[in-house]
Amino acid sequence: MKKLYLALWALMLIVMQTGCASVSLVNSWKDAEAPAKQYRKLLVVGVANNNQMRQVFEEVFSDELRKMKLTAISSYTITGVEAKQSRESLEEAVRKTGADGVLITRLVNLKRNTTTQTGFIMSDRGFSHPDFYDPVFMPTDLYGYYGATVSYATFEHRTVEVTTSTVATLQTNLFDAGTGRMVWLGTTSAVDPKGVITVSSKLSGVVIRALASQGLI
Repeated sequence: MKKLYLALWALMLIVMQTGCASVSLVNSWKDAEAPAKQYRKLLVVGVANNNQMRQVFEEVFSDELRKMKLTAISSYTITGVEAKQSRESLEEAVRKTGADGVLITRLVNLKRNTTTQTGFIMSDRGFSHPDFYDPVFMPTDLYGYYGATVSYATFEHRTVEVTTSTVATLQTNLFDAGTGRMVWLGTTSAVDPKGVITVSSKLSGVVIRALASQGLI
């Protein structure tokens, strides 16, 4: 029961993470020699170490595909949330669902860009008298930031702000379930991916539009 509660709590935290993100298609490839075919029943697979993130990603992606009048099955509903993904488990999921295509998305690179700004900051503080303060409104020690009366201060030129942006590169592959052949590959870039729901929704939208433009769905 405790494990179930913790799992639900972790999932709720992930669901609440819906920060801003920019997702775009960097490049794509289609097998020109593959027979022309539209895929109508897709098994959606998210490769992730975090089981809850995988579950949310697959659900969001599958839901976006269903809006296109396609049949989409989240792989975790067949293989289980806790089970480790493998070729054998995916082959079994394809057999059980009768999917004609498999969409697999995984993170291939995570890059953090750091911008440093400098300025003057106060580096020292003092008090004229230890009794000259209000313990409620002006404490003499609140993590070293507040004091009753500053009697001295020095300023130094140093780093005062570090702004970090994160760029996640993800790869989505479409495989033909009957032959196991990869028929499409797309690389997407997500800038500042702060929420798994937001990123999953935007990523699925980008991938779906790309697949539709290629006549694959």
